Amino acid sequence: MVSIKKRQLGLWRATSLVVGNMVGAGIFLLPASLGIYGGIGLLGWIFTAFGAICLALVFARLSHHFPRLGGPYAYSREAFGDFIGFQMAWSYWVANWVSNAAVAIAFVSYLSIFFPSLVTKPNHALLLAISTVWLLTFINIRGARSAGTVQL
Repeated sequence: MVSIKKRQLGLWRATSLVVGNMVGAGIFLLPASLGIYGGIGLLGWIFTAFGAICLALVFARLSHHFPRLGGPYAYSREAFGDFIGFQMAWSYWVANWVSNAAVAIAFVSYLSIFFPSLVTKPNHALLLAISTVWLLTFINIRGARSAGTVQL
């Protein structure tokens, strides 16, 4: 008989993964975009936070009524069929690629304040952005526990 070791993320790692994935990019990217509008930009941030909460509640309700693996793909496929399910999965996949690139670019942009050579030498900025994506990819390949530890 083979014994299987049960691996757990724990409350803090699991919470940090959810927070980081759901609102992390919005917290880092949105204020920079809305800052030029002054105090009214705060309303945009609150409106976006409200939309994120509504979306989270929709997924919570869907997961309660349709407890399946696959997230948006599974729910779209269940409701609208295979073609729409495929379109949802494809769109979600592309959106993840684009958002990873956006976060890497924002990261480099924020670092350029401390390291001005990132502005004057675009190749350095490019290498840093690509390295950041690959480093985080490597961490995620190692498993959810290591990703949770880094996120925490």
